[in-house]
Amino acid sequence: MTSILDMKSGPPDYWAEISNFFLPLKYLITNDRFDALVKDIDLSYLINAVFWIFVTLSLGFCGFHRMFHFFLKSSNVKYFKRKQFARLIWNIAFYAACSLFLHFYNEFMILPQLMKNQGRYSLFHSSENLIFYRSQQYEKFEFYSIFIITFYLHGAMLDFKEADFLEAASKGVYLLALLAIDVYKYENYFVGLNLTLGLYYILTECLALVALQNSKRNCLIYQIFLGFRIAAWLHVFINLIPFKYFLPTLFAKNFKLPLNVAIWLWYGLSIWNSPVLQYFYHQIYHTTPSDCSGEGSAAKCILLKDSSEFRHYKTLKKAYMEVKLAHERATASSMPATESASAKTFQAIKCVMMLKRKLKRIREGRGAEPEDETEELSVDC
Repeated sequence: MTSILDMKSGPPDYWAEISNFFLPLKYLITNDRFDALVKDIDLSYLINAVFWIFVTLSLGFCGFHRMFHFFLKSSNVKYFKRKQFARLIWNIAFYAACSLFLHFYNEFMILPQLMKNQGRYSLFHSSENLIFYRSQQYEKFEFYSIFIITFYLHGAMLDFKEADFLEAASKGVYLLALLAIDVYKYENYFVGLNLTLGLYYILTECLALVALQNSKRNCLIYQIFLGFRIAAWLHVFINLIPFKYFLPTLFAKNFKLPLNVAIWLWYGLSIWNSPVLQYFYHQIYHTTPSDCSGEGSAAKCILLKDSSEFRHYKTLKKAYMEVKLAHERATASSMPATESASAKTFQAIKCVMMLKRKLKRIREGRGAEPEDETEELSVDC
């Protein structure tokens, strides 16, 4: 046994300390399971499949949006709500078709296999949990899993384009979790998780779609819809998913680090983007009606997402009102008019007319709307 007297004196070896600090990462990279995991991934097939499915979804969504934009020109739907209307219909159609397919796939393909092997499965602290059932037909599982993963990638790109960075990050982390589930071939895990979230998203998108068509005077309807959404979110993200999927994944004997990191990071983003925290965020930061799409209503702000068209319209409206107010103050002044005052008044009138022309073009693009805010904008200078 080596004693303290046998140890060499001298300065500490900092490189050895740093190497020991990163020893778990070194073990992860050089682990045989990690090497086998990387070898199982066919990157060329994955990249090609994701690319072509992404192109197909992009072209399909573009055509779908143009078709709805054409049919909604003669309706009372505002110009800046048409893209959101088309996006909601697109999401509802995909989630409905996906949920229907996954339900029948689970009933006729997965459950019979689980019943055959039920005797050797335990329920919780085991790597052979029911949710960790490995696919026996990997080609079929890989096809529809990559299709669903690409749909979330397409949705993340659309959210990023609309400057909804938190939702884009949430979908990006979730597709990484789905990719890890696909690599480990956890078919029952993939089907059950996407089926649960698909039904939840169908409910939330339908609530947003009905709220989009509701009059802004019916504030009680928005509050009822918000109550339904909060109740659904609490049931899915607090009561169902953590105990059915996350905790068994965390305490499984065959601990999967990539899957746990991705799935818990996505859960954290889901909590941060929850309607409960959005309500408190609205109460703290949205102090004026012009700060959000809800125009002072917390329920409407949470149910209806902001868009670039709506932000542009609000900016024009704010500039119009500021210029109009400045012009009224200048004309109401009792001071004698000078050349500089006349020039400022002429410039204010010019700005008002330019803004009125632009707002008139927007109104002509979306048809007649008996809303109070449009009537307010149509007042003569």
